[in-house]
Amino acid sequence: MIYINEWLPNPSGRDTEGEWFELYNDGAGSVNLHGWRLENSAQKKFLLSGEIEPYGYLVIKRPELKLVLKNQDEELSLYNTLGKLIHRSSYKGTAPEGKGLSRVVGSEERFVFTETTSGMGNRVLTANILNNAYPEGQL
Repeated sequence: MIYINEWLPNPSGRDTEGEWFELYNDGAGSVNLHGWRLENSAQKKFLLSGEIEPYGYLVIKRPELKLVLKNQDEELSLYNTLGKLIHRSSYKGTAPEGKGLSRVVGSEERFVFTETTSGMGNRVLTANILNNAYPEGQL
């Protein structure tokens, strides 16, 4: 399974240079991403390419991305080559400056704003989960 693992919609400094998103491959085999796409809430699309290694991370920064991430009320959706929705992440309100929206897996999947961990496993403090959690499929 490929997941949207973390993304930075409101970086400290210029958004055009600091925004990025990260995918995570939770499987034992490499996945060819050619033909996959990422789509934002404005339905702008970014076509993916390359390969993501088993249990690996792929970080794509905005200069490559050419996809604007809104600082307020944004959603990212990941689709495979058949156009099937694979994963989605969203938030309501304003993204805190310099904080990444990170995927947390427990009894259910959630996304929380926390310190960024680009290219590595997410580190999320319990306080972040209690104060700012977004269960999958809910805003």
